[in-house]
Amino acid sequence: MTSEGTKSEAGFGLVELLIAMVVLQVGLLAVVGAFGAGTVALARASHVNTAAVLADQQMELYRAMPYDAIGLDTSAATTSTYTLDTSVCPAGQTPTCGNTGPRNNSVPNTGTWSCSALTGTTSVSLYFTANGVNPCTPQRTVTAAESPDNHGYEVDTYITWGSLISGQRPAKQVSVIVRDGVQTSRELAKEVTTFDCSTGLPTNSNC
Repeated sequence: MTSEGTKSEAGFGLVELLIAMVVLQVGLLAVVGAFGAGTVALARASHVNTAAVLADQQMELYRAMPYDAIGLDTSAATTSTYTLDTSVCPAGQTPTCGNTGPRNNSVPNTGTWSCSALTGTTSVSLYFTANGVNPCTPQRTVTAAESPDNHGYEVDTYITWGSLISGQRPAKQVSVIVRDGVQTSRELAKEVTTFDCSTGLPTNSNC
């Protein structure tokens, strides 16, 4: 028998249990959200790292070539993603983006190397038969099957020729931009290198 004025505690444990379950659910949702954000961040980091490696691999093609052989096949078709990047592709340029084919400093516009020739000592093909990547191709696609992280990428190369520094002889500036293969407007990595004719002087080159 309870004394008068004493409050009944019947059902109080059930209320506590419900409160505890709500708090636990909120905590679990926060943890799940954190895991989801972490997964997205890790995937993004993986794509950026892979893109940086692809950009460096592309640039290594040109670092292994003599100066005269560095150039692009200016007749190759490119997508709007390639041509709309005004940071490296000024509008109204002819050929596309003002890219240059293989040529030397002493005789501009009359390069001694060829993007199209399959044989010969001045064929650019000498530099991609080993790895299958043609350095004359302005834009190439790396499929998910070819990628180490099973994600697709676009590797875009731009080459400008001219007096990059006032009073200095013309040089070639190579810009490599790697974009997401799904969202092609998303730039993941960029690498820019300037080449002077002193980087390689084969028989048919001039400085």
